[in-house]
This record gives sequence, structure tokens and C-alpha cells, in this order.
Amino acid sequence: MAQQDASPAAEDGVAAVKQPVRRGKNVRGLRTRQELLDAALSCFSEYGYARTRISDIVFRAGVSQGNFYRHFESKNEIFLESLRPSLDELTASTGRSVVGSGVDLDTMVVLATSYLTSYTRNRHILRVMREAAASSAEEGFTQLWLQQRAGYVERTGRWLRRLHQQGAIAETDFDLLADVLGSTIEQTAYVHIGLAPEAPRPERIHALAAVVGAVWHRALPLVDGPHTGPGSAV
Repeated sequence: MAQQDASPAAEDGVAAVKQPVRRGKNVRGLRTRQELLDAALSCFSEYGYARTRISDIVFRAGVSQGNFYRHFESKNEIFLESLRPSLDELTASTGRSVVGSGVDLDTMVVLATSYLTSYTRNRHILRVMREAAASSAEEGFTQLWLQQRAGYVERTGRWLRRLHQQGAIAETDFDLLADVLGSTIEQTAYVHIGLAPEAPRPERIHALAAVVGAVWHRALPLVDGPHTGPGSAV
């Protein structure tokens, strides 16, 4: 759970995926493009990637199929762009500093809550992204998911190294620990939020965050003695 940095990794790899072509720059074109994106997000969330058809998207958007191709080259392109707001929000939720925090259990729970709350708001499309990466032959989906995850793990590693420099934790394999910690919260979010039939209520999110926070706290190689340095969210 590390501070967001102004680096390519902080963008969670989205920039490395082929950028969509910006078409339809007039007001009407921009409105149509947004309507298509909103419809695509709804369809992908409801049907999944494989079962969503371009005809479903244009029907829900209320535009012609020809109009679709004025803005997007393929279903793949609109899927990747429809993911962007959710990925941006998840990145933002894991890049907020916690003023005056350290390595105590309460801090770990707060950081986990921030991530899980953001995941809940975007749970359908984030689940679809992961499932598309696992089942689709399209390499872009796997690349996007791996880069999203790599950015999270890298920021966690930097956070661990800062804690070590502050004397809060002992020397360890920071990269491996960051990967394991990231896997813990990511899998918890996917199974208990992404796959859940309904979005969890706040009390359920807090219960999940309490368990994840306890796991993170116990996994840190804490150094005996008080720690007054600031911690920060991944």
C-alpha cells in the first residue's frame, strides 16, 4: 500500500496498451462516443466480454452500427477504453497518503478499506477484465491485467522500502513480500466482491478489510519499538 508516484508504473500500465483513436471531436460526436462507452460498460458488466456483441452496445446506446465504427475499430478497443475510468479510480484509491499513520493494525485496515471500497464501486467491469485476461486469446487483456497488478505491487514495494528506511520494518525480500501482500487483497476483492451476487454493504467491506489488514500487519517484519514515521496508501 504505497504512495502514488509520477512514474509509468503509477499509471498501472494502461498507457502501455494501444491507445484508442480519438474520433468525433465535435460536441455531437463526443456525446455519441460517451453514449457508446456507457452502453459498453453496461453490456460488459451484464454479459461479460465474450457474450457482449457490438449489436448489443449500439442497441443500448441508441445509435447505428455504422456510427459505432466512426468511433471505435472493434469490441476490443471499446472494452479497453471503457475500463479506463475504473482503473483510474482504483489507482487513485491506492495512492492516497494517510497523514500521521504508521504500521499499526488500524492503519492497515484503513488502507484495505480504501481499496475494497473502490473495487466495490467498479466490481463488475474489474471482474470482467480479469476473466477476459484468463479466457480470451486477445493478448491485450492479459497485458492490461498484468500491468495493472505490476503497478500495484511496485508501489507496495516502494512503501515497504520506505518503512525499512524509517526503521519500522526489518530487511526482507521487499519485492516478494509486496507480491504476496498484493495477491492477498486482490484475490479477496475478486472472490468476495467481484464474484458476489450483490455488492457488499459497508459492514461487509469493513469485515473483509479487517481480515486483510490483520494479514498485512502480521506479515510485516516489524522492528520492536515505536514508529512515528508516516505511512501511505498503496
